[in-house]
Amino acid sequence: MVEEEYRVRRAAMSDAADLALVHEATWRETYVGLFPEPLLNALTADARTTAWRQFLKGKPGHLSTTYVAERMGKLVAFASCGEQRDPQLDAEGYRGEFTAVYVLKTDQRRGLGGKLMKAMMADLAERGLVGFTLWVPRDNIPARSLYEQLGGKLIGQRDVSHEQGTIPEVAYGWPANGLP
Repeated sequence: MVEEEYRVRRAAMSDAADLALVHEATWRETYVGLFPEPLLNALTADARTTAWRQFLKGKPGHLSTTYVAERMGKLVAFASCGEQRDPQLDAEGYRGEFTAVYVLKTDQRRGLGGKLMKAMMADLAERGLVGFTLWVPRDNIPARSLYEQLGGKLIGQRDVSHEQGTIPEVAYGWPANGLP
């Protein structure tokens, strides 16, 4: 089943190009109709490879981790987590944040998103960053369904403005005392 088919591990610098390809593909699969087309067109694998190399090097004082999932040696998903970036959510006791969860359409609905989320929860809890949040586009119903199945509660909303338009987002939270 899922345990045998997928391998989840921490990302390495050598994963940068594959992360960029999956990043571009998942955005195009997920966000067509949700994001303005110019915003989608701006995310290219070439541009993201450079960004992923920088991200995987890490920033001093910033504890971020990226996990990748492979099926038969091919990268099919990734997820990133780290310290809470929102001061208000941090003040409310949410110390950790999931910054990305992306699974190729071919590999969705097989438990992989949940497996990545649980790996991040364990990672953050091990570092004492309990109480987790994530932001998701309001109209991304499949992702929201997953987060609710994993015990996430709706805790906020915001509008994120880009040159190409505004994207409404909602926040899900897993309080430190209510982890699955």
